[in-house]
Amino acid sequence: MKQNVKKKETYIPSSNGRDKLHVIVWIPQGEIKAVLQISHGMIEDMERYDHFARFMAARGILVCGNDHLGHGLTARNKSEMGYMYAYDASKTMAADVHRVTRCIKRAYPDLPYFLMGHSMGSFIARRYMCEYAKDPKYPAKVQKNASIDGFICMGTGGHPKCMLKIGEAVAGVESMLRGEKHRSKLLQVLAFGTYLFGIPRMTIMNGEKRKRTVKDWLSRDYVQVDKYMADPMYDYTFTVKGYKTLFKTLEFIQDEDNLANVPKNMPVLFISGSKDPVGHYGLDVKLLYNKYSRYITDDVKCILYKDARHEVINEINNIQAYYDIYNWIDLHTIGV
Repeated sequence: MKQNVKKKETYIPSSNGRDKLHVIVWIPQGEIKAVLQISHGMIEDMERYDHFARFMAARGILVCGNDHLGHGLTARNKSEMGYMYAYDASKTMAADVHRVTRCIKRAYPDLPYFLMGHSMGSFIARRYMCEYAKDPKYPAKVQKNASIDGFICMGTGGHPKCMLKIGEAVAGVESMLRGEKHRSKLLQVLAFGTYLFGIPRMTIMNGEKRKRTVKDWLSRDYVQVDKYMADPMYDYTFTVKGYKTLFKTLEFIQDEDNLANVPKNMPVLFISGSKDPVGHYGLDVKLLYNKYSRYITDDVKCILYKDARHEVINEINNIQAYYDIYNWIDLHTIGV
């Protein structure tokens, strides 16, 4: 039976010692079977997950998450969108996610707890799993020697070390010449320049021609793409500091010594689209699936939706993705 959902918003201090994290919690108004914390992606915020979160909460799963540094209502103003105020912003953003975990676990100590990261948020969540998923003060309900009961990695990917070094070098030069708040077109091209390959320049929608946009790699659902592009909250380019943080996070999570710190036997779900350029069209996701299978857990599953692009929960088959995530969580809460 579906439940009513109460949405709460609050602020908690960031680990950077300056900012306040905007946090949203969607609370089922009945029995709560589990918690799902979300680490959102690049140039978005937790509000974009409202429809998905309400779907989950209506079925008994409390959903929560914070706007990352430089995003949403955590950013102090428009000039700080895409800028992360912290010496080591990669580490700080993972620590911020953990701050939310601790707050929610204090309020709901007896519930199974799951973490889901999307896109850049999946990189932050993967770092979290290396550094914070064994917090002894907040033990998991089901998993032993862990503080998280399951990890969902959505729209993730990777980059060759040589490409990361090139990106870091370019970002370093841009930072020296123009400052960390500079919004670099060169870095934007390096990061996203190939993402539209393979997407038709023209499509037919409801009998009318529609030209390809720069964001069509996100989803085949053009209503969602147009809605995203029209929202002023997402109308900005990452700063040099933002890209440096992105590259450093990827470098950290691709280090096998760090991967070894992920709790063993952790249930993991990889979920992505076969036409997602961030995951190199499924290749990175399959490689990660094999790596986690070999080194971390036997309880690992990979779902690649045929022809889906980057944002599977905003795709034309989004409800299928909703149910796949819900059913996976439900499976891992049986008997709890």
